[in-house]
Amino acid sequence: MKLNIAYPRNGTVKQFDISDEVLRRVQLQDYRLGNEVDGSIFGGEFKGYIFRLRGGSDKDGFPMVPGVLASSRVSLLVKRGAIGFNTFRGYQGERRRKNVRGCVLASDIAVLNVTISKVGDQPIEGVTDTTAPRRLGPKRASKIRKLFNLSRTEDVRKYVVRRRVTKSGKKDRLKAPKIQRLITPRIKARRAKKANDAIAKVRASAAERREYLRLIASHRRALRQREHSKKHTRKVHAQRAEVAAFQKK
Repeated sequence: MKLNIAYPRNGTVKQFDISDEVLRRVQLQDYRLGNEVDGSIFGGEFKGYIFRLRGGSDKDGFPMVPGVLASSRVSLLVKRGAIGFNTFRGYQGERRRKNVRGCVLASDIAVLNVTISKVGDQPIEGVTDTTAPRRLGPKRASKIRKLFNLSRTEDVRKYVVRRRVTKSGKKDRLKAPKIQRLITPRIKARRAKKANDAIAKVRASAAERREYLRLIASHRRALRQREHSKKHTRKVHAQRAEVAAFQKK
């Protein structure tokens, strides 16, 4: 079995080969992903260390899935983005049946990934005795503020982590990432203009609606006056006809 040991504090990862003789002395079925185990079960050089089981795969490359309480291979109906079903494959909402490993360890596990929860007495060469600094700094403005403990009023652009680029035959230059989600006066002006345009559009729409309602009201008033005038004219003609008929008698 190959054991990948990661130490997030130093940013280091190293792979070790665990012999079958060591694994025969361990009941692997007693452990599952997420458990913390004593490092001495993988060899004397890891005595005093506490490892947390993170993941792994069997000899055929099928990945282990947390939450599946099985020590063998199972077939799960999974959606896009799940373990074994990449996001760029399939359609939105599609589910496929994929073969994965359970979270319980077994003897046919080829690769096991662990992280160090507690450091032992002896350092592990290439893991705990070295530090791998990050090559790139943060790009997002909020993360830069969090890294340097900046307030919202301070300029983030002064604190961008730059790296030196060296090329043969050329002068060294500093390269800085483009800051994402950076709020500049130009962005504030654009957002204010967008808000003002939206408010002006709403006010213009309200004014047009009031004008339309006023026209509708005046039109209906004119119709009512016209109908009232017609009724009055018919009533006057009827009264005149009655008077003329009465006079003939």
